[in-house]
Amino acid sequence: MLNGEEPDMPGKNEIWITTKIANILGLAVGDSVSLQLADKAVTVSVAKIVADPVFGSSSTNVYRMWCGSGRLSEFPLAENNTVSYLEIRFEEYSRQMEQNFIRDAEEYFELPLGDTLYTYERIRSGYTAAYQMVGAALSFVSVVLAGMIAVLTLFLVKSDMDEDVRNIGICKSLGMTGMQIVGIYLFCYGAIGFSGAVSGSVLGGWLSRGIITKVLGDIGIYTVTFTGTGGYQLLAGCIVLAAVMAICFCAVFKVRRLNASYAVRTSTWPSKNQGPRKSPGTYYHGRVSFELYYAIRGMQNKKLQYAYIAGVSLILGSLTVIGLGCLNAVQNIDQEPEIWGFIKTDIYITSLEDTPVSVILPELQNDSRVAFTYGVNKVTAQYKPAPGAAWQSAPVEVYELPWNDEVEDRTLYGRRPQQENEVGIGLTLAREYGLEVGEKIELAVNGKKAEYEITGIFQTLSNYGNIIRMVTDDLDQFARADGSYGDYMLVLSDGTDKWEYEKELSEKYGGKFSFIASKSNGENMTGVLRPAVGTVLTFLLLVTILTAVNLTFILVRREQRLIGLLKAIGMTSWQILKIHSWRNCLLALAGNSLGLMLGVFVIPDLLTPYARLLGIAEFPFANSLAGMTVSFVLLPICMFLGTFAIVKTINAVSVKQMVSE
Repeated sequence: MLNGEEPDMPGKNEIWITTKIANILGLAVGDSVSLQLADKAVTVSVAKIVADPVFGSSSTNVYRMWCGSGRLSEFPLAENNTVSYLEIRFEEYSRQMEQNFIRDAEEYFELPLGDTLYTYERIRSGYTAAYQMVGAALSFVSVVLAGMIAVLTLFLVKSDMDEDVRNIGICKSLGMTGMQIVGIYLFCYGAIGFSGAVSGSVLGGWLSRGIITKVLGDIGIYTVTFTGTGGYQLLAGCIVLAAVMAICFCAVFKVRRLNASYAVRTSTWPSKNQGPRKSPGTYYHGRVSFELYYAIRGMQNKKLQYAYIAGVSLILGSLTVIGLGCLNAVQNIDQEPEIWGFIKTDIYITSLEDTPVSVILPELQNDSRVAFTYGVNKVTAQYKPAPGAAWQSAPVEVYELPWNDEVEDRTLYGRRPQQENEVGIGLTLAREYGLEVGEKIELAVNGKKAEYEITGIFQTLSNYGNIIRMVTDDLDQFARADGSYGDYMLVLSDGTDKWEYEKELSEKYGGKFSFIASKSNGENMTGVLRPAVGTVLTFLLLVTILTAVNLTFILVRREQRLIGLLKAIGMTSWQILKIHSWRNCLLALAGNSLGLMLGVFVIPDLLTPYARLLGIAEFPFANSLAGMTVSFVLLPICMFLGTFAIVKTINAVSVKQMVSE
């Protein structure tokens, strides 16, 4: 593949290490390190520090090093360890070259290798799935926020034009044409939009670089270049500027049709219906407070503006409930892991020497700090989903019988396998090939082909639900086909520190076994989702609150003259504040309430089809009291505080000045 050229590989007594190992051990290029392999220590020097996008994440327990081609024999292995995979590197990678290689290899070996090769696409989708979900959520929220801001911009420009209508009429009376006035406004709005688009593009690029650097750093890639990304920032700025100009043009174009005399006399835009207004036929009946009655009448006269407040509140309420509910569900993975298709594990044990883990298992089971144990090995097997179909490859979890009663799984249909000729299959695998409980499936495991009965279909996030579970009476005997022994999992009692217990076991058994305590599935996913959800909700709350408060200011400011008239006829500042608070807070509360119900009862069902692509039957959602509280009260409180501040500011102006303005 390298056209006869010498590949770039470590030399004699040299290794390449990953950035994760270098950071943990404090190693640099040129340092020497002693590796204890089996019963022999090997001293090598670090020739290069490379990124590991496969196992470079801090959440994985795999630490890789590379030696040169044909030099593996210089590193002695324990008797029961074998090389488990081969890495293939192309001189110039392309997806077409990759597929050609797979096809040629399958023809040469006469085996289906497509699913056993971890191609770039599988690595990327497997180890960045959580970030892809977060990215999709951010994109969705960005579209929602962009729509909200576009409508708000339209309201702001329209309000500005309403305040300037008399000045526009005077300008037209002095001989300025409609297009000249439109050009002035477009220039002003264009300058503001340009400065905002430039600063927003620069700030967005800076934030995105920080986020991407953090994400890649978490999977072991610390050197990141952003060459060529400036064009995307420029494109984003141009799109924002074009959108602002289009919105402004739609709002100011009506200047051409404005009658100058009418604008100067009335300071208003001519309405479509110039006839006398019909009486609404409703009068204050005294059954409710006058402030509430007057507030409702005002909302009826300006339905569009107040409907926008309700819509913003609905969006905020539903997205807040969904975001915090999902985060709450992820945090509960460790309490109910079967909902996500996981089986709880605290410490993973594997043999390092020619002694099976099962020898020490009774002693561990008698320890009060151990709640229960179970044995499981993961292998790759071939399966034929139907007679005459091509062989495919899939990961297989092999559990030791009998099942521990404490082990819970999420079997959706049927039951979990109880005999060696029975299997359970993941939900995605069952859906892809239309497999059902009671049918037969042919498997090739450990070099033996046999038919197995499907006794259950379960859900799991593992490998997106493309997985098979089978059982064996003797896990050690099953694993001996690969030259190893069975692996076992410890689930500890509540209150036991798994990290301290791991150290204690490692010291006790003197390196005969490997005890690996790792972050739980809940801890790993929460670590990824918490900052992402927090960032999304923070931006959502800030933009929504700013949007709502700005709209509140517009609506109250446009009624400054009316406030002056109300004060002139004897209404107090408190009564006026209650009128506008009823208008703004009632709709915000109604929108939040509807958004809360949508977020709890409707949106999770709409997201269920997406959840099925990940291997689980329904969208995982757990009601969050914090999410419901924030969704229900935050925006109305902000609206009230904004209304209070604006009304108090206006009340500082004299009645005569307000009425004359």
